[in-house]
Amino acid sequence: MTITMVIGYPNDANFNAEYYLNKHLPAVNPLWKPYGMGNWRAMAATDPKSPYAMLVEIEWPSMEAFHKAQAETPPEENQKVMEDMKNFTAKDPVVWFMENKASGS
Repeated sequence: MTITMVIGYPNDANFNAEYYLNKHLPAVNPLWKPYGMGNWRAMAATDPKSPYAMLVEIEWPSMEAFHKAQAETPPEENQKVMEDMKNFTAKDPVVWFMENKASGS
């Protein structure tokens, strides 16, 4: 069963969606794709009272694949990704993982 990594960027963090979507995500994709990173989607809040400005879902084949991506991505590349956060948010995101049980259309 696949897993979904969910990343929530707080709504009160001066979140820059344009930078995130056009710069940050395109930089992360080639780093993790070789390790099994699958489909992803980014969803912007439509309600200003939402606790998150943006939620991002990234599919992985397993937790092991995610951990392998973390372990085998060169440290300097991981550092660049972490340092880039200051360009689009003032607060750390909340990250959690969900096991996919079913889907439909």
